[in-house]
Amino acid sequence: MRCARANDAPAIAAFLAPRIATSMFLLSNLEAHGLDGSAHPHATRYLLDTDAQGALVGVLGCTQGGYLMCQHPGLTRQKVETFLTALGAQRLLGVTGEAAQVAQIIAALNARGADWLKDSAQPLFTRSLDDLTPPVVALRRPDAHDRAMLVRWFAQYLRETGQPATGDDCDRAAMHALTQGQARLLEGPDGTAIGMTIFNARAGDAVQVGGVFVQPAHRGQGHSGRMVAAHLWQARAQGVRRALLFATSVAAARAYQRIGFRQIGSYRIAMLANPLPLGAAA
Repeated sequence: MRCARANDAPAIAAFLAPRIATSMFLLSNLEAHGLDGSAHPHATRYLLDTDAQGALVGVLGCTQGGYLMCQHPGLTRQKVETFLTALGAQRLLGVTGEAAQVAQIIAALNARGADWLKDSAQPLFTRSLDDLTPPVVALRRPDAHDRAMLVRWFAQYLRETGQPATGDDCDRAAMHALTQGQARLLEGPDGTAIGMTIFNARAGDAVQVGGVFVQPAHRGQGHSGRMVAAHLWQARAQGVRRALLFATSVAAARAYQRIGFRQIGSYRIAMLANPLPLGAAA
């Protein structure tokens, strides 16, 4: 296993692209930030595992913000330990990836004193956009007037999905929704926003749907599915051909299945209660 070099980017992308369902964040971070050592929280250090002929058999990454990601079908405990040692004094906040692979990393981190705030395997869904039908609702982009509302919505969304919800976290999420162009709002008959949908990532011709939220008073009416379908319709016009998402509840899974998503596996997300300093633990 070795650290990625600048000229490895095409090989990494070629390895991850056929496995994009469980590699979205590894690939989108590569496309957005490259391998030049950016200080952006999502910029990623990549470690590569190769076979005897030098062909890639696994890619593992750690963001500047402290999140581990993996795409290694043959991952073993020994390889995980090599990966963690190579990260040096990195402070970890969480792990995400295909469920069985993440289990290998979590087992190693548990031996180093990990304390988990959240650890769940969620059903992973996909949908081709080739047969998408025109939407029945219209969406709009949020603007500066929506900021306070978005902060409140993110606070509730994070609580409901079992994630930390500090004021700073919610404000950053709201600003990201306002500035990155990947969020959309659904308005009710009176023109008041009642829900939001966000693309968490884009890589190649695929998007990762996330941040789907409907105000409690408007739930149970099919708004989430209609919002996502309308957002994907807009994305299709920009060259997107596939969507991925995780369902955090049975109700959410049913809503996505009603608009054509099908389950293809599971995706595990684990977040530490406190940053774990690998160097000190080692």
